[in-house]
Amino acid sequence: MLMQRPYWYLSSLLLLAACAPAAAPAAFQATLPPLSPQAPVYTPTPTLTPTPTLTFTPTPTLTPTPTLTATLTPTFTPTPTFTPTPPLWTPTPPSSAGAPPAAPLLPAAFAPTAGWSCDDFPCADDIAGFLARIQAPPGYRVEHAGRFPGQPQQIAYGLDGRLYATVLEGGTRLGAVYALNPDGTAQRYSGDFISPVGLAFQPGTNVLYVSARETLMAGGGVWRVEPGGGPPQPVITGLPCCYSLIDNQPNGMVFGPDGYLYLGVGALTDRAESPRPESQPYAEIQPYEAAVLRIQPHTGQIEVYARGIRNPFDLAFAPDGQLYATDNGLVSGPGDRLLAVKPGGFYGWPYYRLRGCADCPLRGAEVIEPDLLSFPDLTLPRGLVAYTGTQFPANVFGHLFVTFWNGTPWGQRVVRIDPRDWRLGRDDYTPEPFLTGLIRPVDVAVAPDGALVVADFIHGHVWRVRYG
Repeated sequence: MLMQRPYWYLSSLLLLAACAPAAAPAAFQATLPPLSPQAPVYTPTPTLTPTPTLTFTPTPTLTPTPTLTATLTPTFTPTPTFTPTPPLWTPTPPSSAGAPPAAPLLPAAFAPTAGWSCDDFPCADDIAGFLARIQAPPGYRVEHAGRFPGQPQQIAYGLDGRLYATVLEGGTRLGAVYALNPDGTAQRYSGDFISPVGLAFQPGTNVLYVSARETLMAGGGVWRVEPGGGPPQPVITGLPCCYSLIDNQPNGMVFGPDGYLYLGVGALTDRAESPRPESQPYAEIQPYEAAVLRIQPHTGQIEVYARGIRNPFDLAFAPDGQLYATDNGLVSGPGDRLLAVKPGGFYGWPYYRLRGCADCPLRGAEVIEPDLLSFPDLTLPRGLVAYTGTQFPANVFGHLFVTFWNGTPWGQRVVRIDPRDWRLGRDDYTPEPFLTGLIRPVDVAVAPDGALVVADFIHGHVWRVRYG
């Protein structure tokens, strides 16, 4: 039985314990609680009891946060406005109002072919020599409009009144788009392209479309150049290409009255010759080759407008909405022609013997559309435009101008063709020479003031033809 001790005894014991020598400290263990149950005597801090002042009961003020979810949801509703495709721009129908009265349609004379500053032709910088050599019909005059630094392929006018061209640079198949300034100098507008050919401005805009190759010998496409130039953006790739380094690829193009882009694409072969004659007799014709394509320019959607055209090099719409195309014939010569292209039309290549291989089996179910006009062999019709200006006489409105590129007796000139001429189907019909004395006329266009301009491939010269 524990005996009670007086208070002074207990106090003495506590005092002796406090003065006794300290024992060796034990190792620190942060994970163990204090062992002495009397630790509270050293923390006589009942003042901590006011800690209940930490009552954070006002936290219910966070409950209004759900109001943030309501403010965020309306911000996503406008997104559907970006889904519709932009509307297509359609060109204003041309009119002959204001044109000079009708005048006799006379052919151009032919210039001597020798005796110039560089023998058969004037030298590159001999502008006076070229102006003396190039001939136009009576009543028309020829001017030098400028020069591109390379070999122009095709030309088109922009809203700024400048003439634009796809140009091969440095004697290679690489090139860019150039713009011709009013003073006749040229500046690089957009590049770099591989074998650029066709170009067309979307009506009413400065948006330019260009056809070219993806590589030197494979793949064709269409690229878009935004207003002001800059790097081209692909719209369509993987189109059929190429028969050779210089022929048969995505070629000329033009915007139609419906606002769609029309593009000519050449064949992958000359006459459907087989790449594997030991296993197949003829080449398999791809869906988009040897055809005129109709393209939605904003989405890149493609449909075949007409087929059976070996190498549709250039396209043009007449004022009445009719589409025309130049077609380059076989390597052996036959097949150069002018076509009035009908939607869904088939024009014979390669199964029609005069337009393709001599021994290909005919497909009896096909209806072959006739040529509007057959040209002499190896003339190589390139550029094409329908006259829609008002500077020439009124009876020239709607006539077609075609460039004959090759150096043959029938070539190296621009010819004028009335597509409504009843003589077109006759064997003795000859297209009227409109401009002679050129080297390699490659394309032709109508200027905003109604003049006719022609680009020559060899030296890059541009010639302007005015009436009166």
